[in-house]
Amino acid sequence: MMRKYLTYILMLGFPLLGAQTKVVEKSTYQEKWTLLDTENAAMAFDADVKLSDAETALDKKLFQIRKQFLAETEKQHIPLYNLSFNEIKPLIESSKLFKVIQTMPKGGLLHTHSGGLANAEWLITTARKYKECYVYDQKDNDKYIFGQLGFFENGKVPKGFVNLDQKLSSDAGFEKKLHDLLLLKRDNLCSYTDYWIEFEKRFQRINLLLPYRPFFKEYYLKGFQDLAKDHVQHVEIRYVFDELYDFEHGKYPLEKSITDLQDIVKQMHQSNPQFSLKLIYSSFKFLDSDSIEKQLEIAFKLKKQFPDMISGFDLVADEAAGNSINFYQKNWTKLNEITKKTGIEMPLFLHAGESTSVFNKNILDITLLNNQRIGHGLNLIYFPKSMELIKKQNKLVEVSPISNQILGYVSDMRNHPARVLLSNGVQCSINSDDPAVYGYEGLSYDFWMAYVYWELDVKALKKLVFNSINYSSLNKNEKKQAVEALNTQWNDFVQKANQELN
Repeated sequence: MMRKYLTYILMLGFPLLGAQTKVVEKSTYQEKWTLLDTENAAMAFDADVKLSDAETALDKKLFQIRKQFLAETEKQHIPLYNLSFNEIKPLIESSKLFKVIQTMPKGGLLHTHSGGLANAEWLITTARKYKECYVYDQKDNDKYIFGQLGFFENGKVPKGFVNLDQKLSSDAGFEKKLHDLLLLKRDNLCSYTDYWIEFEKRFQRINLLLPYRPFFKEYYLKGFQDLAKDHVQHVEIRYVFDELYDFEHGKYPLEKSITDLQDIVKQMHQSNPQFSLKLIYSSFKFLDSDSIEKQLEIAFKLKKQFPDMISGFDLVADEAAGNSINFYQKNWTKLNEITKKTGIEMPLFLHAGESTSVFNKNILDITLLNNQRIGHGLNLIYFPKSMELIKKQNKLVEVSPISNQILGYVSDMRNHPARVLLSNGVQCSINSDDPAVYGYEGLSYDFWMAYVYWELDVKALKKLVFNSINYSSLNKNEKKQAVEALNTQWNDFVQKANQELN
């Protein structure tokens, strides 16, 4: 009998013990896998966000909407990941997801530029109303380029310029041609374009329009209205100062542009009481150190006069062509000296790492300077120590998805460096940079691109939106009020979106 039992044990017992061991091993492996997944998630930029039941419900609904959208594009053989923003813009606009994102409060737009706000169609229509508006319709020369617009008095119109209204009336195809000249499109991810040369031409074509005071006021009112319509409550402009003028009074002092913008903000308050504006004084990376010293002196003077409007200083232009941030060491030392002497702080909001090259080392300067936020920071992922320091110093990267694609830094948006930054706990915000040049308004398109291509969720969207206020240059009291208003808007959005998506 005993022998019989031993036979069963030999036949069945050992296999059972082996199976139990495999179960234990499998359980341990799964536990390790789950722990690793949890630890990775805990490092993400939005790890501190806890969603409410309503937000979790919305998250599930948006996840399904995106899933359905991607399934439909696959079914129709649309090569979504190989198409540029300009190619898929109509697809975005017709999507259910875009309609939801349009209603989402965006908080603040922390990275945009003077001259990049109001759309091209509006610009042509509005400029045309002024009888003193002219357009250059000859071949490019050293001074002017084809399609360049400007305001001129009678008898003082430069050679090659013709009246804009008359030109548009007599040449049926010119309006479309001019419209296209004011936009920078990347219609094909594989085609070659010298994007920065073309980009700068777009600004050259309107740089004689903006200082004309009557047009200036209309331009910024329109730009702010478009942003408010897209649920943006705060704006910070990299602002290049120029003297405003009109033909009655001539030139105005630099301060006039600030007081005019303050008046426009007051006008905005009639329909959008929460709307706010800050200006980041901006100069150019191609200037020498002495010129930047003079620019800093002007910036300090204006900040002393308008401490609630001027929030800091930046240098702009193509990073591959201009001087490095390190080139201006003397200026940054002088900046600190002026701060100590005057008691006026001038934080930096420098463009850095708008590049895909490790040879561009502008990002190294960011952690050594009083630099509050980083414009673009695309190549930060190549500098792990700097990335670690930026996290410790709690500095924010201003990410502009569509701009980065159109200017040729990223093609397949799934490979955008911001995905690495977000998963590694670097705080970011979503921005539009120069939407008027890229052919759209507001921030919804950039949020759509980020949500779809970076596989975000509601937790990430919420963090990005609130980052744009928490890392803004609003003062403590302004920030408190802005966050309270944003909380109300966000909760209202979640509730309404859930109701409409039922």
